[in-house]
Amino acid sequence: MSTVSSNAMGIYALNGNVTSPLIVKVESTFTTTGGAPAGLVEDDYYLSVDSDGNFNAIGKVASGDTNSTDATDELTLLSATTSSTLDASSTINEVAARNGSGGSTNYIASGAFSWNFSVDGLLDLTTGSGSATTLIDAARNQQYVIAKFTTDTAEGANEAFYVGQVLLESVSATGGVDDLATYSATLKGYGDLYKGE
Repeated sequence: MSTVSSNAMGIYALNGNVTSPLIVKVESTFTTTGGAPAGLVEDDYYLSVDSDGNFNAIGKVASGDTNSTDATDELTLLSATTSSTLDASSTINEVAARNGSGGSTNYIASGAFSWNFSVDGLLDLTTGSGSATTLIDAARNQQYVIAKFTTDTAEGANEAFYVGQVLLESVSATGGVDDLATYSATLKGYGDLYKGE
């Protein structure tokens, strides 16, 4: 049996409002020289992943439009959570075919993969960042944000994490007299969900 700390789930954003999904560059490892994807300009961000769907880094185009820097540390926590859920599913397509002996056989194949997060937390309006108000602003601005779910329960000993781009599908804040104010949010995954270690 293992436990996952609820505050190991975080929703992050890059500096500025990212209202378009990040370009994904497939490379075996993150490359800084000549590694920027075509069409991006200075200070644009992109995701670097390998061909197996593993997360390398968040790249940022440096001066000259061809070189890059690792901007993973530029992620700013939008909101910590008290509970979180990662849902991942694949559509299963089923086909029945005659087997030549008067009967039939069912065959299944995997279809589209989809994923999303749902989170809950305490509402803290005293801070300008890291609270549910920043989530509400991100939803209002239709901002793409980064969701990261980590299984790090032993301070790095067995860490694995999942990261991907999301849009906020819904955010709600609840409070009552003499009661703790809470929030909940649903985040819909955009593109693939990447694994990092």
